[in-house]
Amino acid sequence: MLKTKIIEIFMLIPFLKKVLTDSNAEEVRRVENILIEHKIPYRIRTYKTRGSIGMALDTSSYARSNLAMYKGASSPSISYGIYVRKKDYQRVMDLIS
Repeated sequence: MLKTKIIEIFMLIPFLKKVLTDSNAEEVRRVENILIEHKIPYRIRTYKTRGSIGMALDTSSYARSNLAMYKGASSPSISYGIYVRKKDYQRVMDLIS
C-alpha cells in the first residue's frame, strides 16, 4: 500500500520522461498495451494543438454563426504523450522499438 502511494507521488509528469509523442491513437494504444503487459507504470497526456482558448473561440464563433462546428473541415488535431519513470525509460525504449 505504501509502495503504491509512493509510486503515485512520483508519477507526476515533471518527474517522468517522455517515450512517445504521436497523433496516431493506434500507435499510442500499441505502446500502452506493451506497458500494461510488462507492468510498467505510465501516464498519458493529451495535447490539443489549438489549445483551450482557441477551442473556446472556435466554439463561440460557430455558435454565433449557427454553424455546425468543423462542418466540412478537418477535426482538430490531438497529440498524445506517453511518460514513464526515468528508471524504466531505457527498458521501454527497447520494448517499443
